[in-house]
Amino acid sequence: MFYNVHSYLVGQVIYRDFKSSNVLLNDEFCPKLSDFGLAREGPHGDNTHVTTARVGTHGYAAPEYVQTGHLRMKSDVYSFGVVLYEIITGRRTIERNKPAAEQRLLEWIKEYPADSQRFNMIVDSRLRNDYPAGGARSLAKLADLCLKKNEKERPTMEIVVERLKKIIEESESEAYSTSASQVRSKSRVAGPVKGSSRGFSVRG
Repeated sequence: MFYNVHSYLVGQVIYRDFKSSNVLLNDEFCPKLSDFGLAREGPHGDNTHVTTARVGTHGYAAPEYVQTGHLRMKSDVYSFGVVLYEIITGRRTIERNKPAAEQRLLEWIKEYPADSQRFNMIVDSRLRNDYPAGGARSLAKLADLCLKKNEKERPTMEIVVERLKKIIEESESEAYSTSASQVRSKSRVAGPVKGSSRGFSVRG
């Protein structure tokens, strides 16, 4: 999706208004970007940025763009990091109906680092703890990289995509291992089935 916009087009494009409401899902949950009205062609040659009027949605825009109006190729990466945290927490970037300390998503999550024991407190409660914990932490760490204030420290979208693929693979493996472990635990608790040997019924 985003990788296509940043990498495959002739003359890279800066989307400029990436947010969760601009991601459409079809019946098979395949994402597509909508509303390219604010998109701009990226810098050419030795230029590092494109200067434009500051528009977009509050809470998603990269700090360098908000402060200077300079659009860079990694400005979109910052917005992607915001959306990753929306996915992890199940919250919007700004929720005015929450307590004051929780209204701004990026300020709230700072109190719950991915490596801390408190991290699970910000994961979407609707998941009811039924998610790969390691995968959630890895996703949060990737989001943190995307949200670096210095745009030079942010990964490219190509790197982000590769890391997302790896996180998904590791999460699927973690979920399988957890499921298998639960099945073995239940089997041990239940004990051998009466009238059977090695799991097969015995007929006399």
